[in-house]
Amino acid sequence: MRIFISLLFVLVLGIGVGAGLKMFSSSGEGDQQTISESTEQKIAYWVAPMDPNYRRDEPGQSPMGMDLIPVYEDELSGESGAPEGAIKIDPVYTHTLGVKTTEVTHHELGKNIRAFGRMAPSSRLERAIDVRTKGWIVDLATDAVGDSVKKGDLLFTFYSPDLMTAQSDYLIGARIGNAKQRLRLFGMDEKSIAELKKQKKFLEETPFYAPADGTVTMLNVRKGAHVNEGENVMIIQDFSKLWINVDVPIRDVQFLAVGTPTKVTVPETGVEYETLIDFIHPVNNPQSRTTMVRLILENPDGALKSDTYVDAIFNADVQSRLAVPAEAVLYSSMGAYVMENVRDGYFKPVMVETGITANGLTEITSGLSHGQRIVTSGQFMLDAESNLRGGMAAMGHDHGGMTETKEPQAHGQH
Repeated sequence: MRIFISLLFVLVLGIGVGAGLKMFSSSGEGDQQTISESTEQKIAYWVAPMDPNYRRDEPGQSPMGMDLIPVYEDELSGESGAPEGAIKIDPVYTHTLGVKTTEVTHHELGKNIRAFGRMAPSSRLERAIDVRTKGWIVDLATDAVGDSVKKGDLLFTFYSPDLMTAQSDYLIGARIGNAKQRLRLFGMDEKSIAELKKQKKFLEETPFYAPADGTVTMLNVRKGAHVNEGENVMIIQDFSKLWINVDVPIRDVQFLAVGTPTKVTVPETGVEYETLIDFIHPVNNPQSRTTMVRLILENPDGALKSDTYVDAIFNADVQSRLAVPAEAVLYSSMGAYVMENVRDGYFKPVMVETGITANGLTEITSGLSHGQRIVTSGQFMLDAESNLRGGMAAMGHDHGGMTETKEPQAHGQH
C-alpha cells in the first residue's frame, strides 16, 4: 500500500511540485541552508520529493537531480504545539500544490429531485368558437390552422335566420325575453352588437370577432359551409404561457409543494428556465407510479413549443444545512473524510458523515462544526502526504492511498 501511495505522490506531485522546486534548484544549496537557518524549527532530516525513503542528514539533491525537502522534528514528534494527528506542510509547497481552503458554514440547501416533463398548451388560454344556431359561413377571414389573430380581429361572417330575427327584435325595442341578452346567447359579442345599434338595421351577415389573442389550432369549416346549432367552428389557443406536466415518482412527491423552486432545461438547446410548482395533481398514475406536477413558463415570444420534452430539477425541502463544497469530500473504504486546515501550515484528515448533495455542495451531518477550515483544492496530495507521515495512523485509520473508494451515498438524491 505504501508503494502505491508513493507512486501516487510521484505522479501528481511530480508535475506540480517539480515545477515549483525548479525555482530552488537554480539558487543552489546556499538557498536551502538559508531556509533552514531562517526558521526556528529544527530539521530532523532531508528527503527526496519523489522518494520518501531517500533520506539525508544535510541538504543536497536526490538521484533524480531534485533538491531535498526538509522534514521538521515537530512534525515527527508532535512537539512545539503541533496539533495531534496533523502534519505540517511548508507554505512554499502548499502554494505549489495549489492548496485552497474554505470555511465550513451553513447554506440554504435542499434535495435535488429530477424528473422528465413535457410542454403543453394551457387549457385556461384556449377559446372555442361555436355557433348557437344553425346557419351558413358566408365569409371566412381566418381560413387556415396556424393563423395568428389579435383580439377583435374578424374571424368569419355568419348568416342565420334565427339570429336576424333576434336582431330585429332588438332594433324595434322588444322587451319580451330581453332582446340584447338573446343576441349574446346567439353568440354576438359587444362589438357586433354596437355595429348593429349603429346601423339601425339587422345584419344579414353577422360578424364574429376573436375574443383574445392567439393561434388557430383547429378549423372545422370552410367558406360557405352549413353548420348546425352548437357546432364548433374553430379553436384559438394563446401560447404566451405554457404548462409543463412533469411525472414525479410517488416516493418524491412528499418533498414537493406548490411554490417549490424548479429549474427546467430543454435538452435540444441546453437553455435553462427558472419557475415554480403551480399545481400537484391529487391522483397518482397507478401504471407509472408517478404523480403529475404542473409548472408554468412564460412564453411571450413563442420560442417554446408545445410537446417539447424537458428535464426538471426540483429544489425541494430547502433548509439551512452545514455544508462544504462537494469536491472537498474524499471517500475511501473507511468512509467520507475531509482535510482540515487546523491552523497555518498544519493539516489533518477528519472523518465525516454526509447528507444530501445539491448545487455543488455536500451536507455534513457530523464530524465538522461551523467555522472550521477545510481544504477544497490539493487535498489529494495532502492526504497522500498524511498517509506517508502517519497522520491517518494517529486516527486509527488508514485510507490506503485511496486505493479503495466508495461512491457517496444518495441521501435523497435522485
